[in-house]
Amino acid sequence: MNYHIGSSHVSSDIRATVGEACAGFNDPKLILFWSPVDHFEEYAREIKQRFPRSISMGATCIMSINNKGASKNELLCVGIESGITCAADVLDEVDRFPIKYSDRVEKCVKEVGNNRNTLCLEFTSAFLCAEESVLATLNSVLLPRGIPVVGGTAGNNAVETITKVALNGIVRERTSVFCIIHNEGGAIHFYRENIYKPVPGMNDMIATRVDIKNRVVKEYDHIPAAEAFSRALGVPESSIATYFDTHPLGRVAGDELFITANQEATSDRGMSYHARVYSNTRMKLLEPDDYRRVNKETCEIIKKECPSPSFAIMIHCLARTLLFNNEGYMQEFARLMGSVLGSYVGFSGYGEQLKQHHFNQTAIMVVFE
Repeated sequence: MNYHIGSSHVSSDIRATVGEACAGFNDPKLILFWSPVDHFEEYAREIKQRFPRSISMGATCIMSINNKGASKNELLCVGIESGITCAADVLDEVDRFPIKYSDRVEKCVKEVGNNRNTLCLEFTSAFLCAEESVLATLNSVLLPRGIPVVGGTAGNNAVETITKVALNGIVRERTSVFCIIHNEGGAIHFYRENIYKPVPGMNDMIATRVDIKNRVVKEYDHIPAAEAFSRALGVPESSIATYFDTHPLGRVAGDELFITANQEATSDRGMSYHARVYSNTRMKLLEPDDYRRVNKETCEIIKKECPSPSFAIMIHCLARTLLFNNEGYMQEFARLMGSVLGSYVGFSGYGEQLKQHHFNQTAIMVVFE
């Protein structure tokens, strides 16, 4: 795979910023880009004007990440010149009826023409509770063909209430943009890293009353969800909010565990989350693991399974980014991953998606041979 990665400090000089970030690009088949919300729309238009024949797809983020480090104030771009076949489109009305646009997914699959060593990369607008509907729509077409979905929810500075995604110079706020990518050079590997572990000796909680659409669990084991959470923590219900970031819940799906981030306690003593919890789902209370050890173990696994990656994409959660930043570890982490991934690009946003699952407080690495 032939590609070039570039970045530039964000500024209101749109032409200069994009010119620096895309300085090494020739005629890319695909451009991926990330930046803060400010000037994102102008960057998207300028990139399309400079490279009208390229597919350009981007999202706003809290930080852009690559093997050199992480930044809150950069426009990060990668232009893939060769080694892939790709096609892209959008799902509109993602908070209502994205399934109406499944024919666009079909069209892209036919355009790429090869299901082997192929994935669907998607970026979805935040704050719409739409990620599961997006995955259901994409997988209705892709799952029978064996094409996995991977992606992330767009981010911002954790203060604003708006995120944006873009495809081919058009910026959207209530949309998912996606690109079907076939790797002509070999396989594609997926890695998912959790830095939280189940609290030892703690019984699972069973979601017995849920509001799926609004991502609210009313009851666990037939008692108010907030009460069940406080009992599991062993603290008064009035103080559970102080544990939301450090003690997320894990949805049990077979042998896998998907982190579900706490949002808030509701007025009727339920619990709202940043991912859906379905009726009768088994949930585990989680606590922080030794993230440095976990990171090193992830690196060893990647190194063993894919010792010479051609290219990689990382999707990183907002909560992990804030944790690592507060502990002075984010830059070290970005460079550590570069030691096994080589040159890679990525971003941190409000959620992560892989195959059929949407989850939080996790890192995903997509590695191309």
